Amino acid sequence: MKKMKKMTREDLKMVSGGQVWYTETSCGVQATTTQDWTAEQANAWAAALETNYCKPATHYGPSKNLA
Repeated sequence: MKKMKKMTREDLKMVSGGQVWYTETSCGVQATTTQDWTAEQANAWAAALETNYCKPATHYGPSKNLA
């Protein structure tokens, strides 16, 4: 298996199309693609992954509204 360098969103801005795109979300989801994208498209893809996989929790701690 090919060893890939871990890339940040800033790194994605510098990679040209036709290469392997790699991202890791804030909640630990890792993804790669080989789409022929521009840096802006890759950033949109990374943002969509973040939105889809790292949704904020809807409840924190015990309920204070007990019946």
